[in-house]
Amino acid sequence: MARHRKTYTGERRTVHLGVQLTPSERADLSLAAQMAGTSLSQYVRELCLRRSATPATVDGARRNPEAKRLMHELSAIGNNLNQLARVANTNRAAPQLDELKRVTEILKATMAHVLSL
Repeated sequence: MARHRKTYTGERRTVHLGVQLTPSERADLSLAAQMAGTSLSQYVRELCLRRSATPATVDGARRNPEAKRLMHELSAIGNNLNQLARVANTNRAAPQLDELKRVTEILKATMAHVLSL
């Protein structure tokens, strides 16, 4: 275990956090840490604190800048559809209800496709 230099004045890691894993989860993390060129504890710490480690997905969206931008745009479209549906429900006039449902399904399928990128 690496030691701090005598001149180190930063905060020291003195608090323990135990996590139970399956053997396969432990193996996956060990392999990922090895591939990242860091220790297992450092890799897990970075994952937990979301610093420099890059897990495959974060909050359901891959760290692909283009996919992230697309998801933002699709989310805005979804918000607009929600506003239209709310107005239609408030006015008790929903002649385009079937069309709104169809567009919503298309939007959901598109978002699922973007998440797979």
